[in-house]
Amino acid sequence: MLWKFITLLLLLPLTLFASTHLSAQSSGSGSALTLVAEITIENGTDLPIEGYIHRVAVPVEGHMQQSLERIRHDQVTHFERKSFKHDAGDYVELAWDIPAKSKSTKKVYFDVRVSSYRIDHSDQGPGKHTKPQPPEKIYLQPAKYIESDSPEIVRLARHIERSYSTSESKLRAAFLTPQQMIQYRRQSTRGALYAVSARQGDCTEYAALFVAIARAMGYPARMTSEFLFTENREFSQPNHHAAEVYLNGQWIPVDANLALDPSFGYGFGVGERSKIVLNRNSVWVWSNLFPRGVSKRSGEVEVDMHWRILDAQGEI
Repeated sequence: MLWKFITLLLLLPLTLFASTHLSAQSSGSGSALTLVAEITIENGTDLPIEGYIHRVAVPVEGHMQQSLERIRHDQVTHFERKSFKHDAGDYVELAWDIPAKSKSTKKVYFDVRVSSYRIDHSDQGPGKHTKPQPPEKIYLQPAKYIESDSPEIVRLARHIERSYSTSESKLRAAFLTPQQMIQYRRQSTRGALYAVSARQGDCTEYAALFVAIARAMGYPARMTSEFLFTENREFSQPNHHAAEVYLNGQWIPVDANLALDPSFGYGFGVGERSKIVLNRNSVWVWSNLFPRGVSKRSGEVEVDMHWRILDAQGEI
């Protein structure tokens, strides 16, 4: 089966793989949106919870699709923005007190401008844009669900390297590989190696397989967690995964799964205004910390996270 797939890959039009200097073009001023993170804590105990801490991921910056314009929040006793490791994005940390036998809700508002984008083939010339620091080595290494050192994935990577000569053409072939190999099926997260062996998966497997092949060829790549709001505007957690690959000094967004349906408008370095990218590298979306002793109290404490996207930058 693998060699049958490889034969199909060789028949793909070479015009898809022209290699040039890549730059990003955004379309218009973009759409102003607000991503609202709503945190609800129900303290069912007889004592107040003093100094409860909640952490929430911040929509990523440095992405072709979006810019983060402002962060607003309800009144709390402490609010601080911090960074994940490995350039995976930022998160905010909130702290406040929760009275006994009460429910407390706090909201964080992320004002985001989302634009369509398309990499073009014009060389902007030196000095026209600032290149970021080279990616960390972690984005070249195998990881959970990204088994870039497995023989099956290395075999695919080596075949692509033999078939195409430029970096862009190799990566575009890697982008097309999940579309050729995987039959879409919603499922629990299984990862790249499972996708190769079972030939099925959902958006997570499409992204993981692309990232694994890219890393096996020596190109830094990482997964992204996103809110895809083509139908719904309310979420319990991110509902989509895609990827980024580092090419010619910049991170290129790649969505092999949504590229199956051209109406979405997403693909290799091409995107519309239907997503908010929350974080990278599969870091947590939210976490929390109770003060010592809360778990030993009688009565329950419940935590709920809810996300919604507003069409204008406002409050609820």
